[in-house]
Amino acid sequence: MPQEENGAPPLAVVGTMTMLRRAGLRDEVIRGVSPRQPYVSLDRVRAVADDLLDAMIRRGDCGDLVEDFALPWAARVTGELLGLPEEAVAELGGWFGLMAVGPLADAHLPTAWPQSLAVFQTWMNDLKPPGLLPHLVRLNERSSRPLAPDELTGIAHMLAFSGLANPSAFLAACCLALARDPALAQRLRTSPDLVPRMVAEMYRWAPLLGDSITRIALEDVALGHVRVRAGELVMISTDAANRDPAVYREPERLDIDRNAAPHLRFGQGKHYCPGAALNQAQTEAALHALLARMPDLRLAPGAAIAWREHHAVLMPVGVPAQW
Repeated sequence: MPQEENGAPPLAVVGTMTMLRRAGLRDEVIRGVSPRQPYVSLDRVRAVADDLLDAMIRRGDCGDLVEDFALPWAARVTGELLGLPEEAVAELGGWFGLMAVGPLADAHLPTAWPQSLAVFQTWMNDLKPPGLLPHLVRLNERSSRPLAPDELTGIAHMLAFSGLANPSAFLAACCLALARDPALAQRLRTSPDLVPRMVAEMYRWAPLLGDSITRIALEDVALGHVRVRAGELVMISTDAANRDPAVYREPERLDIDRNAAPHLRFGQGKHYCPGAALNQAQTEAALHALLARMPDLRLAPGAAIAWREHHAVLMPVGVPAQW
């Protein structure tokens, strides 16, 4: 049975776009997470990945593609995009726990969330132009309906840990898929133009959302063989929709040759994620680096993959790999 969380999500999490629209900042944020954003180039995204992978290789022929690659890569790229100070980038990689849900959230977030907000406020006082956040601060100062300082900090905080959690979890899933299937990895090395198809299929195939999208029916409606009545709660799993056997043949199989079909990884309609295209381009850059730097990538012998429990975004605890 679905259960309601004990605490309501902060307004900056559930009302971000409404707050930004009120201050006239929404369009700037949309541009700031689009592929044409001016803050961090794809060459820089690739360089960050190269640096992290080279450091892993220097330490030996085995390592963890989550702690040593996916998390710090997302932290650095997000930190540079937002214009966070260097100490923030170093700490941000440990903030995945802010995506906790259920019992872990009840135990962890009442203290961790306000503590992280307090830390983030100190970072807001030391932003590094160029970056999306310094740009928003300047525009907010000129707005006719400016956000209060705590509101702007809350939104910046949300942008930071969203930019950490979702990209790192997806890159970790891609790393796991390639380490499990050396033949697929070698095919992508030989034909790098197939990497975008691999990423698109991973959006469909990888389970990433540990929670559900909730909607209230405004009128009676039939969904399949179920009749939903007005006022009833519907919980939508995009992960399940992306493996619908009526849409995808053998949906449990990762297949980069699959005929193109729409996936719901980034939502749909007016709720479509504005950072979708940027995430795809940045992930592709990171994977090109992984394939080039680790020509014999594979899971470490006997590696058992565990998943972080009670998180809104699902990610392996680790991906022990050799190369």
